[in-house]
Amino acid sequence: MAVGPPRPDFCELWHPTVFKDLAVTICYNRVDSVRPDDHLVTIGPRGEGGEEVPYWRLIIATGAVAFVPPVPGLREHAVTMWSVDDAQELQRRIEEQFKKAIVIADRSERRRVLSFVVVGAGATGMEIVGTLGQMLPKRMLAFGLDPSDLSVHVVEGRPDILYDLPDALREKVRKRLNKLGVTLHLGSMVERVEDGALYLADGREIPAPVICFCGGAKADPDAVAWGLQADPSGRLVANEFSKAPDHDDIYIIGDVSAFRDPKDSRTLPMLAQFAIHQAEHCAENVLAEARGKEPEPFIPNMHGEFVSVGPTWGAGWMLGGMKLTGLPAIVMKRLTYVLYWWIVGGVKLAVRRTREMLKMFR
Repeated sequence: MAVGPPRPDFCELWHPTVFKDLAVTICYNRVDSVRPDDHLVTIGPRGEGGEEVPYWRLIIATGAVAFVPPVPGLREHAVTMWSVDDAQELQRRIEEQFKKAIVIADRSERRRVLSFVVVGAGATGMEIVGTLGQMLPKRMLAFGLDPSDLSVHVVEGRPDILYDLPDALREKVRKRLNKLGVTLHLGSMVERVEDGALYLADGREIPAPVICFCGGAKADPDAVAWGLQADPSGRLVANEFSKAPDHDDIYIIGDVSAFRDPKDSRTLPMLAQFAIHQAEHCAENVLAEARGKEPEPFIPNMHGEFVSVGPTWGAGWMLGGMKLTGLPAIVMKRLTYVLYWWIVGGVKLAVRRTREMLKMFR
């Protein structure tokens, strides 16, 4: 998506399409405030003119936003990777560099123009840098450029990549990146960014006319202003039922939820599989309460984790301890998309989106 032809229809789900056969009212507006004691949500403009909406049960699932630390120049020069618009902006910047490189005769200057940097070596960073390493040489040939002038870099402040994966899988990912010609810069934080260059705290300078920042996420900051209990990171505290501790009629789920796993008391990471399972469980509890039954505690379980390192190669593990890399891993990764589409929109949506996904590999 960020390198090849844009396919927003593949990436996005439109609410009217998903809910067209359900008794769901869709309101595109901004929540101004939540008033738990009055069981009201105020939507619309701040101050006068907002609409008060009463609720019997409220589910807060406002998600997360991209986190960009206050590093001098980073926000001004980097594109985040959080939406279709971000992906299209990255693609636009890449092609702009290609057009500049075409008319540069000096090779050293041309190579500087064709240097691309990804900050962050988590799952998102690895997917982006793997795609850049695999797809940019083909795109360069289409522009009449020499792929040997390309350089792709990953910057990570920690000493290694993908800390959520076992050591053996991380090593295979590093080998894959080396095969793609990607240069790793580990163990040093970004100190500042200037026009065309990124500087690390240890003194290294990296040519960086295009920077993609994949350094993390934080809970939607608006949610903290609604008077509910929050943890130090800004996520709203949720009890064992995924409810606000002091408000039995408010559920908090997904990335905005600071839910502690009862097995080890650690706050769940911001992963899609937890958000999906928590949402399903929340819906079941709301239905149970409507029928006069007691809600059940949410018990999270990690079913595995797969990371894409480009469009056709992946690494990860699944239940039973099985570790996969290469094509089998990327197939498992894509199957999680199919499962999600099936959960959200049934067989028709899953089949249609699978066909669109397969077109990406033609």
